Amino acid sequence: MTASDGAQRILVYGSERIPYILQSAKKGKRKLSIHVEPDGRVIVEVPSEASIESAERAVKAKARWVYEHVKASQQRREHVTEREYVSGETAFYLGRRYKLKISEVPKAESGVKLSGGAIEVKVATKDPQIVRGRLRGWYKERARVYLGKRLEAVASGLPWVTQRPKFHLMETEKRWGGCAADGTIQLNPFLVKAPRDCIDYVLLHELCHHKEHNHSPEFYALLDQYDPKWKLTKRKLDDMAELLLNE
Repeated sequence: MTASDGAQRILVYGSERIPYILQSAKKGKRKLSIHVEPDGRVIVEVPSEASIESAERAVKAKARWVYEHVKASQQRREHVTEREYVSGETAFYLGRRYKLKISEVPKAESGVKLSGGAIEVKVATKDPQIVRGRLRGWYKERARVYLGKRLEAVASGLPWVTQRPKFHLMETEKRWGGCAADGTIQLNPFLVKAPRDCIDYVLLHELCHHKEHNHSPEFYALLDQYDPKWKLTKRKLDDMAELLLNE
């Protein structure tokens, strides 16, 4: 591809004008791929040997698919309301909704804990930003422990993973995980809000990159082999993304 990463184009579908971004695919990837992100952005990964014109033709050929997925993303976001961080709101943890219970206490007693069917946030002041900060910190603490345990459990069933996988938390707005060139797994701490099957799918996806470093047919064959239902699980996670990442 001769254009620089981030080149934007417009897909016209009926009366709709849908922006999409062209970006270079990872080295070795030979097929163009189109992704509709949970926030509705359209990303087109273009192999180095492909021209911009061929990429545009490929997107036009998939216009209906792109339109339907963008609309579905917009509809999901319509049901997401802005957080206020007050008692009575709900928050997710491991796929379950919990009521938020905000308590004002002396600073030395502040903290967050699961208490029955509630996540109790104890703060010195009920300022929403203070509550938000405490809750986010609690998620990260939980993620460091829980995601680490699940990563080891998933990795134990994969013959190509011979060492304990390294991972670190990386907060992003759009992605659940990634795999660095050195094999370190990058995980969004707010993945800990998702159900366990969704967490395990993300972990398996990234661990498959230890063997297949791009999204090749061989990569997806590994996913199919070790999780035949991964497509359903991915769809489930995608459908929840706006709720889980609503911060």
